[in-house]
Amino acid sequence: MLVAKTVLRAALTCALMLSVGVSAYAKPPKQKKPAASSNTVEVTIEVRSMKKKATITLEMFAKDAPQTVKHFLELAKKEFYHGILFHRYVGGFVVQAGDPKSKKVNGGDIADITPEEVNSKYRLGDGGSDLGNVPLEAKASHVRGTVGLARSQDPNSGDSQFFFNLSDNLMLDGKYCAFAKVVKGIEVMDKLRQGDKIVSIKPAKK
Repeated sequence: MLVAKTVLRAALTCALMLSVGVSAYAKPPKQKKPAASSNTVEVTIEVRSMKKKATITLEMFAKDAPQTVKHFLELAKKEFYHGILFHRYVGGFVVQAGDPKSKKVNGGDIADITPEEVNSKYRLGDGGSDLGNVPLEAKASHVRGTVGLARSQDPNSGDSQFFFNLSDNLMLDGKYCAFAKVVKGIEVMDKLRQGDKIVSIKPAKK
């Protein structure tokens, strides 16, 4: 599943395996701030190169990818991602996580081997959740800092695995769902590598 077998890069063409009121008269009512839980989440990660925990704040694309956002937030609510490793890193392209089987793997064991070796030795890249798949919602562009939903060759096979776009990967537009973007912590995203561990994904603090 996902990028387990092939890598889509700028120079190649491959399959990437793997969320107003209107007043009538003079003084409008005060607008309420949207609930943080419906729009932003904080991803806390143990980043090996930083030797500490760091946080990335994501804003959900609820309008462009409502079903995908709902699916992702439901998994986050269930604490599905707690303890999951980033199991695939392709420099200048993507860094990917979301396989629950990675919870049984030591991050240091996959930090310095190729993604292909990670797949062949630890069989990471094809695991998912028990919530099923979501249909493809490919409206938003895969610019740097966006978060995409990984999938197999079936366009409607996306589930728990996701990837950060480390650069503008516009060749993925129309083929993969971009469902969120980094609004804080892009420097943390740039340091993510194989073996880094997700500590939690929770609603962002107001």
